[in-house]
Amino acid sequence: MKLLKIGRDASCDIVLHSEKVSSLHAEITLMNSGDILLEDKGSRNGTFIQNQAIKPGKPVNVRRGDAIRFGDVELQWSQIPMPEDNSAYKAIYGIGSHFNNDIQISGGTVSRYHATIKVGRDNKVYIIDHSKNGTTVDGQKITPNNPYRIKKSSSVVCGGVPVNLKATPIQWPSQAWKTILGAAAAVLILFGVGFGVYKMFPSGKTNMKSLQNATACVLGQYYIEIKYKDDPFVGRIQNWPETWKFGIPKGATEYKLALGTLTGIDITPISYTGTAFFISEDGEMGTNRHIACPWAELSNDDKDAIRQTMEKFLVDRQQYLINNYLNPAINAGDLSQNDAVAWLSRVQKSEIEFSGSFEYLGVALTGTNITSIADLHACQVIAESGDPEVDVAMLRLNSKKTPEDIVKGGFFDIENARTDEMSIIPQEDELTTIGYPVQFGISLVDKIGKGVELSPTVHRTYISKTPNEHQFQIQSNVVGGQSGSPIIDKDRRLVGIVWGSHRGTEVAYGANIKFLKEMYDKYKARK
Repeated sequence: MKLLKIGRDASCDIVLHSEKVSSLHAEITLMNSGDILLEDKGSRNGTFIQNQAIKPGKPVNVRRGDAIRFGDVELQWSQIPMPEDNSAYKAIYGIGSHFNNDIQISGGTVSRYHATIKVGRDNKVYIIDHSKNGTTVDGQKITPNNPYRIKKSSSVVCGGVPVNLKATPIQWPSQAWKTILGAAAAVLILFGVGFGVYKMFPSGKTNMKSLQNATACVLGQYYIEIKYKDDPFVGRIQNWPETWKFGIPKGATEYKLALGTLTGIDITPISYTGTAFFISEDGEMGTNRHIACPWAELSNDDKDAIRQTMEKFLVDRQQYLINNYLNPAINAGDLSQNDAVAWLSRVQKSEIEFSGSFEYLGVALTGTNITSIADLHACQVIAESGDPEVDVAMLRLNSKKTPEDIVKGGFFDIENARTDEMSIIPQEDELTTIGYPVQFGISLVDKIGKGVELSPTVHRTYISKTPNEHQFQIQSNVVGGQSGSPIIDKDRRLVGIVWGSHRGTEVAYGANIKFLKEMYDKYKARK
């Protein structure tokens, strides 16, 4: 992938000499697939495709030859590089901080599209750097835009952030013979060489150690976003925010929300942790809805604080908004003075919709020594129930492949989950939860870079009373971080997912596993 910055500033890749072009006006991203994405970066005079303005901050697909205009300057397609000839490569992987990458890493010195790894048809693997802060291989800084040969054992560092090559979706040449040996081993097992397997999986059940390995600690970083239900300025006033973003003020030592949009306040994302568990070979995991969409569980106190912040902002900064956003539209004849005042009043009285967006979402595997965020596996939300009463969701690794050691050991069998919750007998059926309680959750956020090795907590429990349609009650002192923990019975069958508890008590709740099974059947990867 290649990123091209377009604007009036001399540092841009394509410099346009016009007063109606912003310093950084837009960006074009050339994807490995050949697709071309165009994004307006909040320019003053807009970006247009076929004379139709596009929304700032929303990438759109374009085709070579489209009539594109930045302010009053037409794009010359001769300035945009032609697609690379990648016929000599059988696989291409992007590395960077943007979620479009196959290998997503985070860090202030990591470029959005930092480098590209290409696998040749001769099975040789190369990395090409095209970043601002450079890439090193085995301690040597490589020349930008030139292929550099790497191996699975190579130490690759992008912008100071290590890349765990072994945890990436790259198909290394050595994996072919491993696949053949694995197939041969499977044949031997089918013909009865199964004593070792019997020891590992007594009575056909995946052993507890393997299930611990198939449980992962979730690390998420997100922003809260709000939108006014009645905002007449959206789409009519140049650069007027469609959404307003909240986060933690940079340098803050405690949880405190601050508005970052149009305030000049430098905010950082909100960090949190939870638990997820692998349910397929395709990187798919079960967890809670509130882990997949943390902003959906905003407390009333947080919502009130956000409303008060917005009310204060619209009053205190009213003149600023008029001078910088409304007056240009009034002077251009696009808005009357009376409408400007009336519409501001409408916004102030409007209801607010709460949502959010991820800065990063990934999982740390059991047994991992966390030296940097590169040791985590980036993932995304595949589906969530959309119902606060049904606290289940599905995640999937960006690699779309569960790590081999987990597949070999055994993951949670969602296909044969115990979906009849009414069959669980209170105080009789012994259950087990596997998850990451708060002491480990907080340390994962705070101790990245200190080599923390992850290990989940295993807890035996019973249900307290007959389940209802959505949930059941268990006897367990569940704390933060354990949300999303799998609940299994003595036969290691999934029965539920831990979602919360009554603080300070040993009363906790699990969501019925049937909802995750239904979600999996609908959204699972198809072969």
